[in-house]
Amino acid sequence: MTASIPVADGVARRPGAAILALTVAGVAQAVDVSLNNTAIASAAADFGLSASQRSFAASAGTLAMAALILTIGTIGDRYGRRLTLMWCCFALILGGIVTALSTGFATYVLGRVITGAGLAGTLALSIALIRTVAPDRVPRAMSLYFTGQVAFALPLSVIGGALIGVSWRLGYLVVPVVGAIAFVLNKIYVPRSKAVHRRRSDPVGLILIAVALIGIISGVSDASEGWASPTVLTRLGLGVGALAGFLLWESRHPEPALPVRIFADRNLSGAVVADASFNMFQAVMTLQLSLLWQYLYGYTPIEVTVGQLPATIAMTVGAFAAGRLATRGQPPQRLIQLGLAGVAVASAILALGGGDTPYWVFAIGLVVGGFSRMLTETTAGQFFIDVPPADLVGATAASKPAVGQASFALGLALSSSLLYGRIGHGLPDRLAELGVTPSQQSTVIGWFADGDVPEWARNNDLFDQVTAVARDTYVDAYRLTMIVFTVIFVLFWLLVCYLFRGTSADA
Repeated sequence: MTASIPVADGVARRPGAAILALTVAGVAQAVDVSLNNTAIASAAADFGLSASQRSFAASAGTLAMAALILTIGTIGDRYGRRLTLMWCCFALILGGIVTALSTGFATYVLGRVITGAGLAGTLALSIALIRTVAPDRVPRAMSLYFTGQVAFALPLSVIGGALIGVSWRLGYLVVPVVGAIAFVLNKIYVPRSKAVHRRRSDPVGLILIAVALIGIISGVSDASEGWASPTVLTRLGLGVGALAGFLLWESRHPEPALPVRIFADRNLSGAVVADASFNMFQAVMTLQLSLLWQYLYGYTPIEVTVGQLPATIAMTVGAFAAGRLATRGQPPQRLIQLGLAGVAVASAILALGGGDTPYWVFAIGLVVGGFSRMLTETTAGQFFIDVPPADLVGATAASKPAVGQASFALGLALSSSLLYGRIGHGLPDRLAELGVTPSQQSTVIGWFADGDVPEWARNNDLFDQVTAVARDTYVDAYRLTMIVFTVIFVLFWLLVCYLFRGTSADA
């Protein structure tokens, strides 16, 4: 599918080792997300952070990554993708060390921002460089890349979690080790790669897209507490306005950082929709299943992790299967359609969950969802590096994780809003049916929110009835949320089918 590439590339003498090097660089982002979510609570407690400080500290790396990802992809195109990736590996080392040695809020945030910049480059450029190291075997290389991503992320996250148990500071040193290994491997095995034609700089476009991504992601991330909040509306308004300005500016710039017209290609636009779909599914599955298991089944965090292992294993198989099926001549469009259909089916299966649902039902949904998600991501990823012209591979590859971050945040916010909105409307009515007055309702709901139920209340028939009602309300809200997202995923699938209509013959 990929034609000859007029870029200043070297030759990967050992393509397998080069793909391994890129995989190690790319896996840093998945590991960082897992470890940061675990370590932030301990770090915040040590520093005595307020709720707003903790929220900002937790998202600083993500926002930095979103703000810089297209800029770093463009720098890679202009000055060298391998060189830029190696500098980003160094940023991972520096950022992790600064975070681990931080003495307070300011230095902690500084370390996370530096790490976010490193993650932006290692993720975007490791994908872009696949076109350099395996120009005639992109589907196979993408399969190996994503299979390795899943396979490496799990043990590294487990090791990091164990280190966090000793000290949260040790957990932040895992990504620097990954960055150091990636630096060495990419220096040895990955050839130089940059565009022959250095395009004009586009600072206005890069600033606009940075503001757009920060505004949209931060606004959506806070929307679970209320979409009508002035803060949420301001951030979303700023983000959407900047995105509109970016699209208008790029359509008129003679050499834009990311030509928006390139997304008129039906294969690439279909890949963008697919990317949004499976990232949203990952967010909904991870969050809602975790909450259901903890609230209704009493799972501990480690039990939740073990319970979701079938999805992780299935993701590895899905990434591997994508490469095998592509090698055997299956059109990528057909594989993406199959994967998105599987995502919708998995969401429907998970919607069956309730207070007494056996684990094997969840396991089936996790296996179907994990396999389908990675089948889709692995296959769709090749369009981000196959479709763009040679001098824009880095910038276009950077758009993939940008879309993924925004859709993941949207999935978290929408699912939380649906779930808690349904509980907020349903629980008071059900409590009223039991004869609980409005003033008593606030007291009872406070018990559950704080997890501190008086002993006298526990030995009361009314408490048992209230508990049953609360469980039923939560199950109803969970099921409605999953049904709504099943419909959303079906709509995504239909849109992708429309975009891919008539394109398979050209693949």
